[in-house]
Amino acid sequence: MLISNTIKRLKLKYLTFIILCTIPLLSFSQETESLNPVSLESILLETLPLDGRVVDDADSFEELYDDLLLAEVVTTDDLHALINTQLTPVLDIEKEICKQMIESEELSATVSNGTYTASFEDVEWIRKGFYFTVVGLVRTMLDLTHETDETEFEDI
Repeated sequence: MLISNTIKRLKLKYLTFIILCTIPLLSFSQETESLNPVSLESILLETLPLDGRVVDDADSFEELYDDLLLAEVVTTDDLHALINTQLTPVLDIEKEICKQMIESEELSATVSNGTYTASFEDVEWIRKGFYFTVVGLVRTMLDLTHETDETEFEDI
């Protein structure tokens, strides 16, 4: 009986040890999941507000993936961080672009980060409040991040 209880306690300690060692590994692997074109598209389509926005083709997502790697956005956490910090400013810019384009007959807008133009084919999307495609939203997020980095560098 004493040996049986000792064996049970050892098994329990062993299982506890295994569980405690496994949990940090699981959370670490989730945090550092590498970004790839498939996960990129999936995350963007799940995270960004679509509601009628133009979704780009697979080639555009692959090109964006390459650009993200150059910008050192290499994990899914990096992508989520980019979206969390830059989505609202980009949507504000898009709103201002559409407002100015609707008000002007030239379909052009000048906002804080540049001048934008559109063709008459895009008027329907502009009236709905969409200037950027899904990939365009993320490219603008990267542009804003780059502008912030340059400003911080100039302050040094």
